[in-house]
Amino acid sequence: MTDRAPETVIPAEGWHVLHLFYKIEYSVWALLSESEQRKFKTDLTEFIGQVRAEPDAQLLAFSMISPKADLGFMLLMPDLHALNRVEKSLLLILGVDVLTPVFSYLSMTELSEYTTTDEEYARSLETE
Repeated sequence: MTDRAPETVIPAEGWHVLHLFYKIEYSVWALLSESEQRKFKTDLTEFIGQVRAEPDAQLLAFSMISPKADLGFMLLMPDLHALNRVEKSLLLILGVDVLTPVFSYLSMTELSEYTTTDEEYARSLETE
């Protein structure tokens, strides 16, 4: 047995899904200069593009219709360590002064009968 953590944590089926919700601190945002606000938005947009360009990653960013959160992210990846790395990088991009995390949770995707190939579906009918 080794003391070293595994390089990857990949489930046998499905992907890890991290749901992140943030509140915008408008009082802090208002103190930023226009160029600082633009840099913040540009850095976030570039980061989202970089994550989406990774072969095994999906990142959704969305506005929340809720009094509890203003901005949400849903990050899907098969490797838990990679997901954690992206989440920590996102926190650095967002900045703790501007965005406050209000809620998060980790879930797993499930295989769906609608994602099978024709051959897999035919085999499942034979076994039923």
